[in-house]
Amino acid sequence: MRTWEQGDQLRAQSPCHWLLSTTQAGCSFHDNLASQKGGGGLQREFSTSAGRSSVGCRGKNCQEGGGHTRPRSPKSPHPLLCPPSQPEGRGNAGKEPHPAPFWQTHLRPLCRRLRKGTRVNCPKISSCPGQLGSRQHKELLPQPARLKGMALDKAPWKVGVVGYGRLGQSLVSHLLAQGPELGLELVFVWNRDPGRMAGSVPSSLQLQDLAALGERHPDLVVEVAHPQIIHESGAQILRHANLLVGSPSALANQTTERQLLEASHRWNHAVFVARGALWGTEDISRLDAAGGLQSLRVTMATHPDGFRLLGPLASAHITGPRTVLYEGPVRGLCPFAPRNSNTMAAAALAAPSLGFDHVIGVLVADLSLTDLHVVDVELKGPPGPSGRSFAVHTHRENPAEPGAVTGSATVTAFWRSLLGCCQLPSRPGIHLC
Repeated sequence: MRTWEQGDQLRAQSPCHWLLSTTQAGCSFHDNLASQKGGGGLQREFSTSAGRSSVGCRGKNCQEGGGHTRPRSPKSPHPLLCPPSQPEGRGNAGKEPHPAPFWQTHLRPLCRRLRKGTRVNCPKISSCPGQLGSRQHKELLPQPARLKGMALDKAPWKVGVVGYGRLGQSLVSHLLAQGPELGLELVFVWNRDPGRMAGSVPSSLQLQDLAALGERHPDLVVEVAHPQIIHESGAQILRHANLLVGSPSALANQTTERQLLEASHRWNHAVFVARGALWGTEDISRLDAAGGLQSLRVTMATHPDGFRLLGPLASAHITGPRTVLYEGPVRGLCPFAPRNSNTMAAAALAAPSLGFDHVIGVLVADLSLTDLHVVDVELKGPPGPSGRSFAVHTHRENPAEPGAVTGSATVTAFWRSLLGCCQLPSRPGIHLC
């Protein structure tokens, strides 16, 4: 019978010696795999299923008396991998010597196969948490940085972009550069003027006919073009995919809002609305849901060159360095300033108790704001017992190129909205993100 000292010498002669010690003590093959691939000395802890204790392996000490913690499992160890061992000189007198140890007849060939990259199926027992292909094994492998909640074996989210202005160009650039590692795949880009995509969007991604978007099988279609796209094609897009609305002013039209809701429920797709430049969206929504919001006022000021106005506002006369072009319900402003009222429309959606008819929008032309968009949000709650009201006033300054409709910070915020809606459940209805 071999003594422990003789066993140590034998183990030292074999590349499987560490595997032997862990197997005798109830450990798995996994740590030996890690050590052979350059992970020698790395200490790993495995959590077993409910009701089982953790098993820890620490290199050469992973043997009886060497600091190893044996698993306390209600199940007995596997009779082949974990043969019962008895101390030297106790209950062995007069017995025949043990046959060749299991590690020599079985584990050494296995070790050779492991070094050659052969797949080994480990028995499904409590002392084998590192089974190849098991959940525990996958958790220990390096994983790509994907969106939270997206399974590694799930196909990438297919995203289509409608509109190729400044915001669309930024989103397409992000999707091409970062999309694969985030689990996102750009499948098409559409623009009213296809020539604008020439030389910057691969021809295979250019969609000539928006009505044919279903052929690309998108999971999410992002609108960053114009509210008219939502009016004309929003309901049709929802037939094929979730929709991220970049022009929330379109929802000021009650017919469009109703059509989107009906299509959303019919096809079981979500309508997401980007918050854009609205600061404190969650706080407004919480206060409104709690019944603590009495009034909400959003003022947007910039240089007149940054406006894209229609109707009577287009011919409004600038009378001084600072001119108020409109002040009133947001619903009345959106049709005449569809590209300059999106922040106000997002506020109306964040506060449904007030909505488009009771959230006040103010549009200001300020000649001093040549490279800046300024948004002020003022809200008040009902008077308390003392007669005083809760009130908040935020002032947001967003750098912008001269004459630009979209500020620099809004571009970044929209990318975050796209990532955020990809993590939200696809349930019918209209949701801010």
